[in-house]
Amino acid sequence: MNGYFQMIEGDDGAFMFTLRAGNHETVLTSRVFWSRPAAMDGVALLRRQSQRPECYVRHTDPDGRQWFEVLDDAQHTLGRSEPYASRSGLAAGMASVKRNSAATGFKGLVRRANVGQLAAAFRRPLPSPLATPALNALSKG
Repeated sequence: MNGYFQMIEGDDGAFMFTLRAGNHETVLTSRVFWSRPAAMDGVALLRRQSQRPECYVRHTDPDGRQWFEVLDDAQHTLGRSEPYASRSGLAAGMASVKRNSAATGFKGLVRRANVGQLAAAFRRPLPSPLATPALNALSKG
């Protein structure tokens, strides 16, 4: 079974998407976008970036759980994985994103309240003030 994307729309005007494997498990959740076209551009960007090993950044929480982010060319987070208990699980998750991000299908539209509040989870220091306009252009669509 092939993977697919699922769009999430908030009542606050924000959008996100999830990448799901063929077994319907979520393998990646995107950052917040402020328009549907920007979210669709994010999907296209994820398709490209997920094929590049240098765009994956691995993280380990203090409790030992491991997760990864897929970054764009400006080192901004496009999406984050679910947490994994082992290094082998993390590697399998990265392979799943690489394989399933080629999906062209979208299944369902999820509506949630206050998707924009999730933006705080994806905030991180930008490399320079010059990076902000590029991020805003992608996010604001």
